[in-house]
Amino acid sequence: MMPNTKKILATTVAITSLAVAGLTTVATAKGNRLVDADSMIGVPARLTGVAGQIRGINGGGLPWNIGEASAEVSASGKVEVEFEGLVFAAGPNVGKNTVANMKVIVSCLNSAGAAVNVPTALFPVTTGPAITGGGAGEIETMLSLPSPCLSPMVFITSPGGNWFAVDHL
Repeated sequence: MMPNTKKILATTVAITSLAVAGLTTVATAKGNRLVDADSMIGVPARLTGVAGQIRGINGGGLPWNIGEASAEVSASGKVEVEFEGLVFAAGPNVGKNTVANMKVIVSCLNSAGAAVNVPTALFPVTTGPAITGGGAGEIETMLSLPSPCLSPMVFITSPGGNWFAVDHL
């Protein structure tokens, strides 16, 4: 190896180590929480379908809105997601949810920078208009997340895995 290549490699390793240590410190400061979100974002029109693919997860076929929502993921793999008013933002069922079962996918970047998507089992979600309680759901479960789980994202998805809402973009 050339001397400059060794220096660059050593610097890259040092920076990566510091970044991982920093993420560990942040998780510890939050009580071992990797994600602590008090809101989520519905899939906007420009991110529907393949155009909205994030970490290999396509956006829903139509835009979605979401009301109040929270998502927590701990380093141990405990996942808690609660939401209200997850409904279509366009199309023939605007303002309603017609999907009776959904799942959550926690997406992490592993140490090589590749996305690892870990789904929950399906859980029930209320159907009907948001004004009468449609689009409400909650799940509390344990997942086996990769270690490290870098830059985690929480998605609420269809049974087939297309995202309707995410904790951040």
